[in-house]
Amino acid sequence: MIDNICLKILRYDNEEILEHLQDSWRRDDKTYTGHIRNMGIYISSGIIIIHGSFAKFLNGENVSTLTFGQIEKAIRELENETGLSLETAIITTVELGVSLITAEPAAEYLKLFGFPARFTRHEYAKITGAETISYSTPTGSYQFTGYDKVQEVQSKKKQKIPESLEGKNILRLEYKIKKRRGIKAKFRRDLTAYDLFNPIVYRKLQNLFDRGISGYT
Repeated sequence: MIDNICLKILRYDNEEILEHLQDSWRRDDKTYTGHIRNMGIYISSGIIIIHGSFAKFLNGENVSTLTFGQIEKAIRELENETGLSLETAIITTVELGVSLITAEPAAEYLKLFGFPARFTRHEYAKITGAETISYSTPTGSYQFTGYDKVQEVQSKKKQKIPESLEGKNILRLEYKIKKRRGIKAKFRRDLTAYDLFNPIVYRKLQNLFDRGISGYT
């Protein structure tokens, strides 16, 4: 369920990460960018930001949904790869997603998505039909998106569909909490990376995702 994530951690005493950066670029004497596997890394004088898909980091694709146990595995592997402890890493964005195998192409279902009154609706379409529909709140803190996962994967050379799902129609649904204040509004506190494998937090994230699906479509 948990896919894309953005984490922020203090740089203080975390210089070891510089040794792990791949394709690093030094913007000045205190700022670096690079990546570790598929995870993007930004390092400034005071903070380190890590962003990317846990599913792609662990499995090389995000069509499949990570299990609860795999979330902790991904975080532990990311700690090993970066040389950082993520116990205090603050989550500033979290995305929850699921891939649904459908009888018809995803566009047939996307055209049924509604027009909820309190949200801004965006539609991206081709002659063959809608490929992506998203809804966002006025503050921009929350976003729900449905799209044709097959089309998205085919448009990116480095992505792949698991062999067991080749030839299938796949509708992807994602609910994103995009800002730290949005997370605090839902949980009344900051969340850290370790909270993602806390059963209570995980269940609440599941409930938010389920409510998102029913509220937007």
